[in-house]
Amino acid sequence: MIMPTEFAPEEFQFALGASILIALLSFHIFTRNWKRLRIVEDTPTAKLRSAHQGYIELEGKGQLVDDQPIYAPLSNHPCLWYLSQIEQQESFIENGRRQTRWNVVYKTISDHRFKLTDGVASCFVDPSGAEVNGNEKLVWYGNTEWPTRTQVLESQSIVLAMTNGYRYTEWLVLPGQPLYILGQFSTWSATAQKSVRDVMVCLINDWKQDQPALRKRFDSNQDGNIDQEEWEVARQQARHEAQQIHDQLALEPDTNIIAKPGNTTQPFIISVYPQALLARKYRSGAWVALTGCVVSLCVAAWLLHVHG
Repeated sequence: MIMPTEFAPEEFQFALGASILIALLSFHIFTRNWKRLRIVEDTPTAKLRSAHQGYIELEGKGQLVDDQPIYAPLSNHPCLWYLSQIEQQESFIENGRRQTRWNVVYKTISDHRFKLTDGVASCFVDPSGAEVNGNEKLVWYGNTEWPTRTQVLESQSIVLAMTNGYRYTEWLVLPGQPLYILGQFSTWSATAQKSVRDVMVCLINDWKQDQPALRKRFDSNQDGNIDQEEWEVARQQARHEAQQIHDQLALEPDTNIIAKPGNTTQPFIISVYPQALLARKYRSGAWVALTGCVVSLCVAAWLLHVHG
């Protein structure tokens, strides 16, 4: 057995560097999980009907928008959200032994909006950039880059799986699943987004795109040009129509949505796990990472001691 004091300089440097790298990575994972744990436990759960604008925590059930299903691209399974991945198996020789690995050749994440309801009120969910914790996972294998079977109906043995060159994986959030969401809540109002003047400017710009129709409508003296007086008539008409459009927009209901916060220090979490279980996952992940960090630092210190 080779003692640590007999390490070649390259072996010692590699072992020491690997220990320090693992310690740093473990500490990063610890702080990340601990921060999420504190936010999940310290943020009060809001009710949709009385939710304030800003960074909040919501609980409810996921729903499709207008009952329009979203289909996962590989399995064709109806869902609210998906992460789809195709991997290709590669064989290679390393240290005289035949090895295999899976390389990702296709990956896509859903950015389709869905709804969250707590039984009393609802809001839209924009999953773009979310950290999604789901429990529905589909895995199957085939010999074509794109799966020829879109529905996963039977399980496959490991032996059969390894004889196929492609692996298809999908993580799903399904309609009706309970959801816990931590993100930026805001209310979108059509009239708040556009003033009467904004609507009027858009109208005039649209009219300018069709000059013949503009002259036909406002060239009262038929000289082929819109003079200052005729242009003022056009502006008055645009203002009148803009006011009517703006009044109609005011009748549209406000839209509530929860999405990724602009503040990068605030995580955007969508989870099918309840708050208590999610907090437990973050806590256990933090302690495991901290243990790995301490062990790696002890190994690095030991290497320095015995090599010194």
